[in-house]
Amino acid sequence: MAKKCIIINVHGDYMKGKKINKKYLIFSLIIVVLMIATFYIKKFLGDSNFESTLFYSICGPAEFDMSIILDVSKICVPLLIVLTTAIYFAFDKVKFIKKYDWLVMIVLVLTFSNALLWNIDVFDYLKYEMQTSNIISDNYVDPKETNVIFPDKKRNLILIIVESLENSFLTKEDGGAWDYSIIPELSTLLKDDDTITFNSKNTGMQMLHGTSYTSSAIVANNAGIPIKVQGTTSGYGSSNFMNGSYTLGDLLYKNGYTNEVVSGATTDFGGLKSFYKNHGNFKVIDLNSLKEYGYTLNKDDYGKWGFNDNYLFKVARDRLDKLSQDDKPFDLQLITIDTHFFNGFVGKYSETKFDKQYENAYATTSRLIYEFIDYVKSKPYYKDTTIVVVGDHLTMQTSFINDKMFKDRTIYNCIVNSYNKELSNKDRIYSALDNYPTIVSAIGGQIEGNRLGLGVNLFSSEKTLLERYGISEADEQLKKKSNYYNKKILKVGK
Repeated sequence: MAKKCIIINVHGDYMKGKKINKKYLIFSLIIVVLMIATFYIKKFLGDSNFESTLFYSICGPAEFDMSIILDVSKICVPLLIVLTTAIYFAFDKVKFIKKYDWLVMIVLVLTFSNALLWNIDVFDYLKYEMQTSNIISDNYVDPKETNVIFPDKKRNLILIIVESLENSFLTKEDGGAWDYSIIPELSTLLKDDDTITFNSKNTGMQMLHGTSYTSSAIVANNAGIPIKVQGTTSGYGSSNFMNGSYTLGDLLYKNGYTNEVVSGATTDFGGLKSFYKNHGNFKVIDLNSLKEYGYTLNKDDYGKWGFNDNYLFKVARDRLDKLSQDDKPFDLQLITIDTHFFNGFVGKYSETKFDKQYENAYATTSRLIYEFIDYVKSKPYYKDTTIVVVGDHLTMQTSFINDKMFKDRTIYNCIVNSYNKELSNKDRIYSALDNYPTIVSAIGGQIEGNRLGLGVNLFSSEKTLLERYGISEADEQLKKKSNYYNKKILKVGK
């Protein structure tokens, strides 16, 4: 007698011989996508905003970071399958929902659409698009028209812009959120005798609107002005990136400096290549241009977003060896990437002492930066070189900080071997906007009025924008439309 083979359908008898209702399936997918996007942004991207999304949509969308999509997919695809199946079942089997299916679908779509738009600040964007502020026109000092005098013996500058580096990662004893330091070397750096920082446990570098994502933070540090996309999306093209701004690169190039930038990620994304090329004639060394400068990548040199921080600092050492042979002073800017959202990157060179990958990514970058600075200190040119280490913005992975219940978050910033060592007040409330004139002062520049752009030289007694307006009010005003910004900085709308 032949054995019977019984096949069990995992969906049970429910789907047997039943035609799928395409309307329910499509709306279930739409609703679930909106639900997951809303949850994901709230959980992981608490500092995201619609204006930054607009900016990146017009500056380098072709170079979008696909690794983020892959990381998101690992979390969200299983949720998508389970929730879509559950909602489809509810539409198809629950009598009340099935009876009023169109009404229920519309209500759910509108509810989660509204929640998503709220989370990415679309409503705020539209509100501020209809308001204007004079905070920029009242406070902007054109660096091109400001008298800046450098010493006869010009100092070199190394500016290290570190992805998502904030003071929260210090120990509680040092004003951070951790019981242990995940950036021990950078914590030590803050206490070194030749280091100056304007942070204390109660003050520090704040993240303002228009400076909260990498491109805008780099612009703010270099130009003393935020990125604004209100009222216009022009002014950020490849040949006209903020044509009205006069940046640190412009100022140093005019004074005989050689400008270079090394970035682990491609600078085509976010308009950074255009910014650096148009302001200071920088040599731009990134993933797309390594070969032009004689560099090749081995398998271990890659990261998630380009070449990793370990390789970046190898390139930086080589560039310094070359730049220091020239008679001209140099400005070398380094943009790290290993501590990027989501969870960072760890390679064969990385620390493994912590359970969380993100902690190990920070610990590794901390060590690499400190070792690099030690390398610079061992060289003859160090005596004429100032090093600035600054985080670009607070980490986007807000759940990483929220777990610590830590609220007073500020961005890491310090100056090593400054020319100017006299501080009128160590504990300052400031932002990336103030780093432009402060860096100029740190390499010996005397600034008439101690102001450049919207920034203030922190070595002086001049009050910063935040110290005059307050953090909340300054942030509120910078969200509003500025006709002056469009005409003066972007050179549009004349």
